[in-house]
Amino acid sequence: MTTLKLASGTSMEIDEVLYAFVRDEVVPDTGRTAEEVFSILGELALRFGPKNRELLDKRAAQQSRIDRYYIGKRKGGWEPTVESAAKDAGEFGQLLVDEGYLEPETQIEFNMTTPELDLEMSQNGPELVTPVNNASMAVGGANARWGSLYDAYFLSDINPEIDRDSSRGERLQMVVDRTNEYLGNHVVQWENGLGFNDFVSYTVRPNSDGRQVLMGRTADGAEAGLQDPAKFIGFNQHEDQLTEFFLEDNNLKIRFQLYEGGKVNGENGQFKDLVVESAVTTIVDFEDAVAIVDAEDMVLALRNYLGLIRGDLQAHGSRGALKTMNSDISFIDPNGAAQAVKGTSLMSVRNVSLHMYTDMVKVDGQEIPERILGVLLTTLIATAHDHGSNAKAGASDAPVRGPNSKKGYVYQVTPKLQNSEEVAEQVRFFEAVEEKLGLAKGTMLIGIMNEELGMTLQLSESLRAAQSRVFFTNTGFLDRTGSQIRVQTHAGPVDLRDDLTKSVFNTSYELHNVDVSLRAGVHNQGKIGKGMQVRNRAMVEMLENKINHPKSGGNTAWVPAPNPSHLHSMHYHMIDVDQVQRTMEDSPSPNISRRDLLTFPVLDSGKLSEPEAAEKLLLSYAHSMVAYVEPWVHRGIGCSGVPNFDQIEEMKDRATERIDGAIIANWKLHGVVSQAEIEDAVIKAAEILDRQNLGQPDYVPMADTEEKRSGLLEEPVISAVLQIIDDALSSPSAYVEPALFRYRKAVKAASK
Repeated sequence: MTTLKLASGTSMEIDEVLYAFVRDEVVPDTGRTAEEVFSILGELALRFGPKNRELLDKRAAQQSRIDRYYIGKRKGGWEPTVESAAKDAGEFGQLLVDEGYLEPETQIEFNMTTPELDLEMSQNGPELVTPVNNASMAVGGANARWGSLYDAYFLSDINPEIDRDSSRGERLQMVVDRTNEYLGNHVVQWENGLGFNDFVSYTVRPNSDGRQVLMGRTADGAEAGLQDPAKFIGFNQHEDQLTEFFLEDNNLKIRFQLYEGGKVNGENGQFKDLVVESAVTTIVDFEDAVAIVDAEDMVLALRNYLGLIRGDLQAHGSRGALKTMNSDISFIDPNGAAQAVKGTSLMSVRNVSLHMYTDMVKVDGQEIPERILGVLLTTLIATAHDHGSNAKAGASDAPVRGPNSKKGYVYQVTPKLQNSEEVAEQVRFFEAVEEKLGLAKGTMLIGIMNEELGMTLQLSESLRAAQSRVFFTNTGFLDRTGSQIRVQTHAGPVDLRDDLTKSVFNTSYELHNVDVSLRAGVHNQGKIGKGMQVRNRAMVEMLENKINHPKSGGNTAWVPAPNPSHLHSMHYHMIDVDQVQRTMEDSPSPNISRRDLLTFPVLDSGKLSEPEAAEKLLLSYAHSMVAYVEPWVHRGIGCSGVPNFDQIEEMKDRATERIDGAIIANWKLHGVVSQAEIEDAVIKAAEILDRQNLGQPDYVPMADTEEKRSGLLEEPVISAVLQIIDDALSSPSAYVEPALFRYRKAVKAASK
């Protein structure tokens, strides 16, 4: 450990690996020293650490009072049913106000004063979340701003009967036909009743005003222009031959790349490629999607983030090809002027919340809140290194890339805050970081994750507390449901996981987030976000269901990978979200009440009337937990696509673990399942997972020998799962990190 003495006389210890990284890679050419940076960190920890602990203690005390309320109510003879739960919600809400857990409801009589942000914040489109500690995925996430719609279609489960190997030509024709139909229906229309299927080539030529216009030409020489010429925004040529043209619709661009002579493929009408503007924003994640348990992990993550901000991060993908960050894209606009658009997403960063502490840095011998470390260092990197990159003399292939934020903002996503007091404290912390780093006030913006019951109930006051800094509000079903279950877990047995999406509290929660955010004006400069597409290969399902996100007023919605993002981008051409939001603003408010949001989703016992129904569901939930914890604990993978109990691949992160652990713990509390049944299910799940991963490289079998099977309950993965379930009752918020970190650290220590 490297030791420093702060101005106050307090001693500070920093892990040598972390100190060396900041000294050698972060501060050179910034005018700062590593000692200065860590002294700032120590001062911030001394100033904000006590309040952080106070807020956590307050959470614990409030949850204890809520537990006692429901325990007393059950002892008094109250039985939870769908009807009684609805009635209880009103009484419970008043109790929360009386106890100080909730502020009294007030009308929204304020407007957000967030300044005009980067262009991407005004674009409605997908948002990708990428784990920062996987360099290949991080580069892919940044590059997901643009992607081939052809590839996304071709590689998807759309029309699975047309095999992409044995029927490649037929499948490609399907892709061309479907994309042309989509473009004609939702992006642009051509004159004379013609469409993309009719044209064999394209050209640009000046009109009477000297402005270039786009023309499509048929096989017999007939030509047609766009019905709305303003949607043509640019082109590129080579030796007077059109090589590509750009269209724009609903503030999103599409890049049509052509074969020689401005032609499409003569056999199937295919463009050389059809590249859509897709994930205009990407969250670089230091939280739910990663496993960062020590300084070694943190340095890897920060080094990748530094590379993303500088634009020079590169990594080899799964097929061995080197992935580098996109250059900006240049073209000539219709007036003949040179233009450029960013080749990468606008990147925000998500650091951890209040409840995470780290021993990478100790102040006065005590661990510090990890958010203080993470926010300070990511802000330093984002402001000191976000200069863009320019091609070096004589290096024509070197990237030319503008800064991540052309306006100089740092977009900090803050998860798992529970009320306006916590938001206000985060804002005060941001102000202190700005002061210490010499940044203009307001440089650091906050994205509020509305994923805790307390935050949902107090969203308007939380927005008021960060009135000039909010760049988004975002929902997250899994974490939000895990929170609801833990807060009210003593009320009774909770409903089945797959039925919770239809429960009163969840449908109300989604409506409430949009309604409050609209009335406060979040969307005027920022975004109203929707949750993740979990089944990352189920694109038919995604195309059918995820259109509901823009339809219901969401400016953006999360996707787990580039190809789902490219397909989801279609929805933002089909739906004009700005118009949807204007209509909602002009309509009566849905008036979602706290009673709706506090209606506990009680299990109807009839759902478990079939023999072995509870056993099968328990095994499914246990399998979900083991499938996520195995790569986390054994290999340090915090976000992964793993097969579920039914062999369908799902993208899992910590939120998946939280909801499953909360359900199982709740069922144990209310006698739906026993501890012995839980242990049996977890063991069976491990055996199933071993079979599912047979032959997979890097997978560590848990039950492939008799010796392992006999001691399976002590295996780190199984121990972590069982602790997560126990913690879902004993801890205030059912967070999963204590178990994951404990056993990941143990596995790392054992391997050294």
